This record gives sequence, C-alpha cells and structure tokens, in this order.
Amino acid sequence: MFIPLDSCAEEFSEDAAAFGYCTACGKTHSLPYGSAQYYARTLLAELEAKGDMLLAVPEGVEGRQELQAQLDSLEGNPRYSMDYLWGKALGQMLGVMVCKKQDGTVGIVRAFSGQYDRIYDIPGWAPPVMNLPRYNAVNAAGSKVVNEYSDRIDSLAAHEKELLQQLKKERKACSRALMDELYALYILGNFKGEKKPLKEVFHSTQGMRTGTADCCAPKLIHYAQENRLIPLGIAEFFYGAENKSQTRQHGKFYEACEEKCQPILGFMLCGLDHNSE
Repeated sequence: MFIPLDSCAEEFSEDAAAFGYCTACGKTHSLPYGSAQYYARTLLAELEAKGDMLLAVPEGVEGRQELQAQLDSLEGNPRYSMDYLWGKALGQMLGVMVCKKQDGTVGIVRAFSGQYDRIYDIPGWAPPVMNLPRYNAVNAAGSKVVNEYSDRIDSLAAHEKELLQQLKKERKACSRALMDELYALYILGNFKGEKKPLKEVFHSTQGMRTGTADCCAPKLIHYAQENRLIPLGIAEFFYGAENKSQTRQHGKFYEACEEKCQPILGFMLCGLDHNSE
C-alpha cells in the first residue's frame, strides 16, 4: 500500500541502509536511509498505540474503502496482535520505504519480514515477493509427501535399520526438491527491467538460508518495481522482545542483513543509481 505524504520530513541521512554487490555489473549499489527513519519511528509509535498490525488506511490511498473493509473484517483477531512479538516469536524486523510515483507524488510503503504469526500477507503492508497462491499450493503438496515419509519412519521398529536409513535419505531428497521448487517461485527484478530467479541472483560463500528474499528490504524494493515507484530511502527496525543472540533490540535500526539480503540487493538495486561503487 502506497501512502501519499502531504510533505516530506526534513530529517535526512545519506548513510546506506540497504546495499549489496551486483555480479551483473560489477558494482555495489545502495539505498540510503533518507527520511525513512522519521517515518519508521512514526510507524513504531502507531503500532504501540494501536496494539496490532491492522493500521487504519489514511486518506488519499488508492482503493481506501476496500482496504479498510478488509482490515475491519480482521479486527479483534489475536493473530495480528503486537503481543505476538513479545512472546515466543522474540520480535521481528519491520521496514518503511520512502518513494515517489512517476507523477512526483512522495509517499511511504511498509513491510514486515517473513511471516507474521504464519501470515504472509496483511492488508496495508507490502506483499511477499513470490506468488503466494502458487507458493501455498506447492508447499502443501510437497509437505504432504515429506510428512508421509516421516509417518513411515516413525512407524518402523528400531531394528529395521536399513529401511530406516533409506527412508530418511529419500525424505531428505524430497525436502531439498521442495525447497528448490519453492525458491524457483521467487523472481527478482532490478531497475533496468531485468528479471532473474532467486538462485541466479544470490551470491555468497555461506549458501542460501531459509527466508532469503522474505526480509523487509527485498519486499519493499520488489513492491516499488512492480508499482513503478522510485525508492528514495529505506529504514528497518526491530519490534518486540530481544532475540536469543541479543543482536536485535526493540526500536533500534539495522542495515540490511549480511546473510540473506546483501547477496541479492546488489542486483535488485541495479539501475536505481542512488550510489554505485
């Protein structure tokens, strides 16, 4: 959801918030915080006051009445409560992008990383990068096969070692095949109009982690590309209980993560040219 702004905040930072090396052109591309930190703090205050992710749709938003009706139908559902991020979830990254339309109208877009209590899409927030209906269908079919293997393994007696090992090997192969099929549903673009599958874009010696392309920055940049918006700034902050490794704290800002985002953001930002090295 693109939320138009009456005026842009004077606060501005040139520090890079999202960046990565692009193997296609051999340059590092970045997107600064810009004025996004100001609107991220505003979002933080709104969420703390509202108590859930179902924020009202402001005036000027395209399709406002329909969006607000969707939100009203979800009101009171505990799965959208911010309490979720203070429990076993141990917090989550949220993000704001400041961008402008082709006609020069400046506004913001919001995103949450991954799933929110197993929910991928919430009205008013940037949708996931992949085709969600197709993803759900592929995941359901593949998980059914994997679970059938697990049931067979659990039913075996301990002395049936050879069959046990064979079934575990087959289950592992099915799980890997499922992940490959799901990753193939992630098609990433850049600001030159190029599109590539996630696996062709990702570059890192560490290997691709589960959840790659599901973080706030990829979601926001993808949304901008799909809606012909020009990103001006981006800011990601942590909401909720501190994570186990104590690397994320409530209300603090963090640049795009090294493990999952930086290996793909170089390609995704290519052609934007806020900064290239």
